[in-house]
Amino acid sequence: MSSDDVTGEMPMPDEEVGESLHPIEDAWLSQQPELVETLAREQLVADPKDYASHGWLGLALWVMGKTTAAQRSLEKAFELIAAAQATERDDEVKEQRSWEPQGLANRLVDAFEADPPRALGAARFVVEGLKFDHAPSLRLLAEHLADEGDVVKALALLKRALAADGADAETHYLGARLFARLGKKPLVLRHLHAALEHSGGAIAVRGLARYERDFDGLRDDAEFVTLTDLFPNAPELRPLYEALDAGEFATVAKLAPMAKRAAKHALDALYPSREALERLLDDESAEEATWTAALEQVNADIEAQEEAGAPSPAWARYCGDA
Repeated sequence: MSSDDVTGEMPMPDEEVGESLHPIEDAWLSQQPELVETLAREQLVADPKDYASHGWLGLALWVMGKTTAAQRSLEKAFELIAAAQATERDDEVKEQRSWEPQGLANRLVDAFEADPPRALGAARFVVEGLKFDHAPSLRLLAEHLADEGDVVKALALLKRALAADGADAETHYLGARLFARLGKKPLVLRHLHAALEHSGGAIAVRGLARYERDFDGLRDDAEFVTLTDLFPNAPELRPLYEALDAGEFATVAKLAPMAKRAAKHALDALYPSREALERLLDDESAEEATWTAALEQVNADIEAQEEAGAPSPAWARYCGDA
């Protein structure tokens, strides 16, 4: 959205926040729904068919608890978007506009991330009220059904979610959990593979899988263990990561210099070393002077490696970003 035009496309939730944000978007990001409502209503006086402002108004009203009015505004926004799509002849504009319902639905559901009952209500409205197959909303509804014990209906919604967005990592992860409940190991592994492929740091799949009760029946399965193992196989690195995970920070500090010399990628040893040294310094009984000097050297080494563009695949895997 440009800085001088509130009409048109609805910004996506993951859009970078820049200096040219329009006041209505700035008010939304600043959690000022009353101001969003005021600005949206002002724009609608000038242009009653401005679908973006109908959308903003609906979002603001929902956050303020005016659900019925919010639903009317969001329905109007979707109606106007569909009408604009039907008459648009510019393929590029048409493609851009096709993402606007997704942006609206994302904002609505994300607004209640900390309030699961309201998030579920918003998701249900998106899917049933707006008739929009929105992957995050379908996933929330599927998870709710699964929690109530209806795995079959949950999987039906999950199938629709993946048809809407086959690259949604959290949907694949939920699929793996549900198929684990049904004892379908090949499908569990397939969806875990897909969750790892598409996660991009969105969810730490391996970290979550370690404690997921749905996977308890697979703890001794070699394929599952290999897929979800957080730790690198390299003999110089694995003890380092296991010690870090166990909270044995002094052991990490001791092993790190040798691991750095032997590792293919120095950062794979430097990052856990920094983590351990910082934890040691948080401990009031630690040898502060010793660990401070070591940390300064590690930070200098990390800076040099990062400036050179060095990779760190083992650390990325451990953190859930790969």
